[in-house]
Amino acid sequence: MVWSKVLLADDNNRAIVIGASIAGLMTANVMAKHFDEVIVLDRDELPEVPLPRTCVPQEHHVHLLLERGRRIMERIFPGLMAELEAEGAQAADLCLDVKCNLGGRWKHRWRSGITAHYCTRTLLEFVLRRRVRNSENITVVGRTPVRHVNICKMTGKATGVRLDLSDEQPIDIPARLVVDATGRGSKSEIWLESAGFGRVEREEIITRLGYVSGIYEQPPQAGRDWRVLLCLPKIPEQRRMAVISPIEGQRWMVTAGAWFNEQPATDEASFLSYLQSLPVPDLHQAVEGVRRLAPLQRYRMPGGLRRHYEKMTRWPEGFLVVGDAVCSMNPLYSQGMSASALQVETLMSRLKHLLSGTIRFHKVQAEICASVDLPWEQAASIEQQFETQSKSVSWSTRLKQAYFKRLVSASAVNHQIAIAMLKVNNLIASPASLYAPHLAINALLCGMQLVSKRERA
Repeated sequence: MVWSKVLLADDNNRAIVIGASIAGLMTANVMAKHFDEVIVLDRDELPEVPLPRTCVPQEHHVHLLLERGRRIMERIFPGLMAELEAEGAQAADLCLDVKCNLGGRWKHRWRSGITAHYCTRTLLEFVLRRRVRNSENITVVGRTPVRHVNICKMTGKATGVRLDLSDEQPIDIPARLVVDATGRGSKSEIWLESAGFGRVEREEIITRLGYVSGIYEQPPQAGRDWRVLLCLPKIPEQRRMAVISPIEGQRWMVTAGAWFNEQPATDEASFLSYLQSLPVPDLHQAVEGVRRLAPLQRYRMPGGLRRHYEKMTRWPEGFLVVGDAVCSMNPLYSQGMSASALQVETLMSRLKHLLSGTIRFHKVQAEICASVDLPWEQAASIEQQFETQSKSVSWSTRLKQAYFKRLVSASAVNHQIAIAMLKVNNLIASPASLYAPHLAINALLCGMQLVSKRERA
């Protein structure tokens, strides 16, 4: 793109979104209703067809958009799910169509009405990018890294961005609003500290997560009673998981992963051996002998990372951070895209007041950060069980963990508990709903029945 003098003259009514991520594309579409011009800048090549991107290493692995995230995304992009289905995405009921083994025990299946669209991250991002590019007042520009956000020393206000173009002099683009949606590798905390706003507080949960994925030819349906096949560990005693899910093009994506560096190697023999090591043989049997269509890909991350921008004592007007740049969680819980959607929904609800000056930018940033409290706490509560093995924890924490273990176990055989937990996991019901008396009683009765069966055995 040629940055003309007219474009660079002043901020007019322009917004800049740094990062053509899923969070960035949602943000741009929301901004387009309030600005004359929205520019999306990304350092990566942005293909015109659904091809993997160099700067999205997690793109090669299973992605799942939870129900709450699906609803928000559909609100921002009406008709999105139908468009994905037209491109080959496959819808599945998250209880009826998912054959799930939890810690060596198969879960019963019922129709839940809670569906997910299974496709590659590549396809989802491509369809969103195509939607955004078709907007009259949004320009999406690839291969354009941003050096930093420009913050006026006199006013403490963000005034635009400086581009870092290797073959040209740095170029400043003025804007009324700048949003960082560059993901976990965001440099916003560096930019803020260098501009005199102080250090950003971080919260991390170290679990040394890793997984390996491959795309396989999908065999004929005959003899299968599932669309998604899933094996989950009994935490904290077990650490390995794997899933087979359908993707566009009548293919399977197979992902196998684990906490604390127990993931497989990236050769076929090791991958199949890993699947064979799971508590049940079904995933190994499903994949064995099936043709792999692409090289196995590995992804590693140290653990969850949350940046507490809401705790900053000073904040630049005209600047916000969204997406994984705020909160990056263990991908095995499938919460990442929905967490981003929650943040953009918060921004969408406040944007009119923000631009009218009736609310400050730091207040909105704090609300964006607060919007991910629930998914972050859900992920943390699971991973804290690993710490329970080696650290002293309060009796209340142990009691809560024991209750939720009972719920998880009972969800395998009890319809009410299974659907209630599915709603909470999909962020459409509060965790407090799981303490309802009828659920607690059912969990207790199921636990007693399981103990009785073990004793008879």
